Amino acid sequence: MKYILDRAYANEILEWAYKKNPGPWYNHSINVAKATELIVLELRKCGHELDVNLAYNAALLHDIGRFKGFTKSVVHSYDGYMYMNDLGYLGNAIICVTHSFPCKNENIENAADWSLVPDHMKKLLVEILDNIFEYDLYNKVITLCDALADSEGFTILEKRLISVGLRHGTNFNTSIHWKGFYEIKNELEALIDKSIYALLPNIEKSIYTNIDY
Repeated sequence: MKYILDRAYANEILEWAYKKNPGPWYNHSINVAKATELIVLELRKCGHELDVNLAYNAALLHDIGRFKGFTKSVVHSYDGYMYMNDLGYLGNAIICVTHSFPCKNENIENAADWSLVPDHMKKLLVEILDNIFEYDLYNKVITLCDALADSEGFTILEKRLISVGLRHGTNFNTSIHWKGFYEIKNELEALIDKSIYALLPNIEKSIYTNIDY
């Protein structure tokens, strides 16, 4: 499975997308990449063979589907998958999808607001998730970091989830979605034998700032 390994090239793609659709998603993407790099470096210290450039670039481009402009629900995941797959980077394309589904394909009908997603998009996204037996460490780290970084920097998981919930709404199944992030966090912390928060500089400052909504 092919991934972008050249950071300069990944940055070029991000800059192109930002010109298409300027917004806070740009700084969010950079911060997700920074968080991913820090966690992957710690995992490498613990003996896990991971490519730091692969992880950084995949995180940097996880929201690349935003180049299309404001879209609802998980449409940006579809747009990102199509764009990266057209470029020939299936690995990056899949991460554009997986980061939106911390529980993989479990409880899939309630994992997104599918009423806002065209049928052909939903069909492809579900097929992609069904074909993944298990998220690898790249997918898990980037999915978690998507919930640990906003446009301002690093943030605790609770604050990020509440912010997203206030901006986009919640439903009866939101708690299941949120538990997926905590399960990934717990798994990664068991691998590195420390809190993820200990790896993210100044994350404690996020508790003193207002929540975006």
